[in-house]
Amino acid sequence: MIKRTVTGIVMAGFLFLIIWLTSFSHFVFDGLVLIVAFIAAYEVYSAVKKGEIIKKIDDESCQEISETKKYNVSIISILLSAVTVYPLCYFFDYSGLFYSFIIAVLTAFVIFIFDEKKTFTDFAVNVFTILYPVTLLAIVFIMNKNYGMIPVLLAVGISTVSDAAAYFIGSALGKKKIFPKISPKKTYAGCIGGVLGGALGGIVVYLIFELAKFPTYVTFTFTDLLNGVQWAVILLYAFIGAIMAVFSEIGDLAASRIKRQIGIKDYGKILGSHGGIMDRIDSILFSVAAMGIIMEIIAACVNI
Repeated sequence: MIKRTVTGIVMAGFLFLIIWLTSFSHFVFDGLVLIVAFIAAYEVYSAVKKGEIIKKIDDESCQEISETKKYNVSIISILLSAVTVYPLCYFFDYSGLFYSFIIAVLTAFVIFIFDEKKTFTDFAVNVFTILYPVTLLAIVFIMNKNYGMIPVLLAVGISTVSDAAAYFIGSALGKKKIFPKISPKKTYAGCIGGVLGGALGGIVVYLIFELAKFPTYVTFTFTDLLNGVQWAVILLYAFIGAIMAVFSEIGDLAASRIKRQIGIKDYGKILGSHGGIMDRIDSILFSVAAMGIIMEIIAACVNI
């Protein structure tokens, strides 16, 4: 627990440094996210290439045996998605994100057509590796360009705070498991703690980046949206924080389900005992997607 806490503090310090650098140019944060996307995409590619562990009964010995079914996915389509997604998102917003996804999927489709060794399952898994994580993570580029860092921080920061709250409260109070077949360590107490942590995290984002005005790239604030009514702003931040926490926990469960399906503990080892980059951002992906939807709804309603 001490090691996890120290690592969290170090990562938080690094994140605040990056946030401060965005006050000079929002491309700093975009560049970091793009590097993360490349590494995470390669980790997912490597994981599915290792394959799925299938247990079955041997006809002769009548004993359970394990076999590995590997997925023959194309790294070309994944790299194409990672390379094209930023410029297309920057110039064409969500249309660009769609174009990048379609270009990569069509590339995977063409490779599937002409490579007889690839099965339709391989193609389907290939489409999944394009969507997860690059396409979902790329929503950050669009939010950062159109609305600044506040919505991005709500998606990314709250996911981190919620995960920490769920871990500590679950470790201290959690007994009854909520989804033992998907994620054996998750408890009801941990999930409730994660949602409360998300609400608190939302308020902290408000206090640091709106009230205290920590230097970062800002073009939109919820204070302006609500005409400076402070109590309403705080409630809105807490509400969005709780929503982000729910989607963050869904993202974490999705990652656990995927890793169980393909028979791995972690996506990578770049962070040592903490796994790979993908293991750190898996819960963020869903909260980023949810925040992107929320911001588009707000934009459509108030014409920002």
